[in-house]
Amino acid sequence: MQVQKHILTATGAWFKGVYMAILLAGLYVISPFLLISSYNQPVADDYFTALRDGSTRFLPVLHDSYLHWSGRYFALVIARINPLLYHSGTAYKLYPVILLVLFITTLFSLLRQVCGKYFTIKQVFAVTAALSAVYLVAMPSIPEGFYWFSSAWVYQLANIFFMFLLTLLIKLKNAGGKPAMRLFFALAFFIGVIIIGLNEISLIITCITIAGFAWFAHKRWLPSRKYFFVLTIFYFIAAAIAALAPGNFERLNHQQEYSTSWLWTFAGGLSIAGIYTLQWLAQIFIATLIYVPLWGAPLAKRMVDDGACYTVKLLKVIIFFIAVFVLLQLFTVWAAGGSNIGRIENVIYLYFLLAYFLILQLFLVQKAQNIKPATENSYSWLHKVGLLLFFVSLLETNNNVSTAWIDLLSGKASRYNSELAERAILAQNCSKDTCQVPPLTVLPKTIFFEDIKCTTDSTDLWMNQAYSQYFGKGYIVVSAPLPPQQSNMETLKNMGKEIRENIFKK
Repeated sequence: MQVQKHILTATGAWFKGVYMAILLAGLYVISPFLLISSYNQPVADDYFTALRDGSTRFLPVLHDSYLHWSGRYFALVIARINPLLYHSGTAYKLYPVILLVLFITTLFSLLRQVCGKYFTIKQVFAVTAALSAVYLVAMPSIPEGFYWFSSAWVYQLANIFFMFLLTLLIKLKNAGGKPAMRLFFALAFFIGVIIIGLNEISLIITCITIAGFAWFAHKRWLPSRKYFFVLTIFYFIAAAIAALAPGNFERLNHQQEYSTSWLWTFAGGLSIAGIYTLQWLAQIFIATLIYVPLWGAPLAKRMVDDGACYTVKLLKVIIFFIAVFVLLQLFTVWAAGGSNIGRIENVIYLYFLLAYFLILQLFLVQKAQNIKPATENSYSWLHKVGLLLFFVSLLETNNNVSTAWIDLLSGKASRYNSELAERAILAQNCSKDTCQVPPLTVLPKTIFFEDIKCTTDSTDLWMNQAYSQYFGKGYIVVSAPLPPQQSNMETLKNMGKEIRENIFKK
């Protein structure tokens, strides 16, 4: 029987205006991240992996890495598309755009798979814009998430593949015949194996997710049950291959600082989990106030009416997801030597965000009998305040979106790009054994991650060595340490001074 669309969705001119406003807000959020990509520059491991992969075939690199560094087999495949291998600055600037577009596209596909038959395309685009804004505004590290190639294409690509995997698993669950099931099974198999080979945090999340699907399928999804169990077996085999690589244990011997004390590991993991939860929940709570009346409540009502949901014990689901979240933070502290690595937290944040809205939707499903269709008159003052707070929160001075706009409009990103381009020319033309190049004068937070050092600033100059070898020179160092990174408010004040001087200049 064909499902009647958006029976209980909010209707009327006022709600249409709300959806359009959210879409425009999403455009405001994504625009600076796309525009600033034109000023992106390679850094750190980008040069090291370009040197390694440019002189060594893939299989020897895989063998050496597996024995002495990491079991991330697919991360080494990704390294082969490093733009520095092909000396393409254009590709380096284009890659963040590709990641951003893929992120939005896969999130939209996932949401459409979940609720597309109940909402219009415009409404699905609107919820995609809202959730994308929540993620990008509070994302722990934007540079490591989209702009630094060696990080972004290992961690953020895993996020993208994970959302695609969820879409495939839902399709597999809903598939009506064996040919469709086999197709989705094959795709889910390859995507899952790819994710597991990208990084350890995504490995854990993927294995836990497929185990959850397999467990639930045992009771409810009888036609697709065997496929989920087979996927679980294959995923855990791939995870064992990646996790038990000798290189992992060799690397951990150099990185672990807190692992010798389980007390400090536990305390550190709980502290980081608590700190990030407080940071993320503020933005998520604001989004909840608009999600519930616009999408969550209507979706819950229709899912119950269609018999598409099953009774679950919500408390157990909450405890499960909290336990996994804490486990991920504990693993991060243990494996990464206690360091708070933004690229890892980017992955955990996406898991946290998706888990939160899943739990919220399950809660709404259980309360669906008390839900009434939303109308302009019934749209409470609390939801209207939430809508206002959502738009205002996007303008907060220190969030990622405002930072990106400030980096763009102040000229910091443009100057950063110019200074590194000029440095590359100096490095290519240097004829001395040791060459000094000018330090950066600006550090745009959105795209800056790291830089080569001066000899008085650090004795660990591996980045300088990789940078120098890439240009075929003896040794390249900067003449002074990095300047302090300006706050957004300081940058805005300086912008104001420049504008005032230009206007009133005699």
